[in-house]
Amino acid sequence: MIGDLPPEGAHRTEAQDLARLLPPPPAPDLSDDRLRQLRRQVMGEIRVRRPRRRRRVLVTAIAAGALAAALFAGVSLSTESGSHRPGPGKTIYPSPAQSPTPYPTNAAGQTYGGAQEGVRADLWGVVATRGANGYVWPADLEGPRPLNAEEAEWMQAFQKRREVAVYESDGVTQVGVFIAGGGGPLRVQNADGTVTESETSNELAKQPPVWLFDSMKEMASQAGDANAWGWWTLTTAERAATATGDAAGSDPEKPVFVTFLLGDFTKWLWSLPEGTSTPEYSWICQIIDADTHEVLSTGASPKPFEGAKGLDLNIVGLRDRLRQ
Repeated sequence: MIGDLPPEGAHRTEAQDLARLLPPPPAPDLSDDRLRQLRRQVMGEIRVRRPRRRRRVLVTAIAAGALAAALFAGVSLSTESGSHRPGPGKTIYPSPAQSPTPYPTNAAGQTYGGAQEGVRADLWGVVATRGANGYVWPADLEGPRPLNAEEAEWMQAFQKRREVAVYESDGVTQVGVFIAGGGGPLRVQNADGTVTESETSNELAKQPPVWLFDSMKEMASQAGDANAWGWWTLTTAERAATATGDAAGSDPEKPVFVTFLLGDFTKWLWSLPEGTSTPEYSWICQIIDADTHEVLSTGASPKPFEGAKGLDLNIVGLRDRLRQ
């Protein structure tokens, strides 16, 4: 005979009562050997994953080193060639072909474009006098850089506005000219620390005859800086001699061209005695016969030619002859 069934839900209460009466299951006994085994497994996992992190760090270090090398690979410091002046045709900016740049790059690896904050392109965008869009070399636009107050004062005496070649993005094909310099205040710091300020001239410098430009360019190239700056004028042999410290010759009224070049000159133009070091100089002067184009005299100096201040000189950049 089957006894009475327990009321519904009674088995649930019984199970809970039994659970309270029974002791909890024993915790696993982890011996020292077992603990060492688990520790080795955990450390093994760490060692397996750690090389990935180290590899990322190594890749980052290599990338940083490559970036630093790229930034300085195109830098040309004046001390590398033994030069003593930052030449007007040289740049000390990183080569954009080897460093990150927001600018487009031409076939020669030079960047070009308008001004952007914190970044300079090799060629700057301008609008030429006749409306053509193009680019100029910054050194041409900025003009010659004096090293001291003496040079600044000399240049100030011949301040004129000047025409700068405007190129297509290749930096070679001329599309017009841009007028730079002049027409504003010029501040010059003197040797005693004082500052002299004066208005520059609005007069536009004249371009030299083609043959004279080529002669100046050739002389500058022979001296080691084809991108030098030049000043020139047509005058008399007597006045040219006073300006350069040379002799006037037999005909003081003879028409001559006198030129003055300023650049990063590293090659001496004349023969030197054996064992003699090359003199440092930044300035070259020449007197050239206006009729025969014969060079009558040539001289060099580390300082500007003070006697030239009585002349009406015209400035010209020797990077490229203007083609209008």
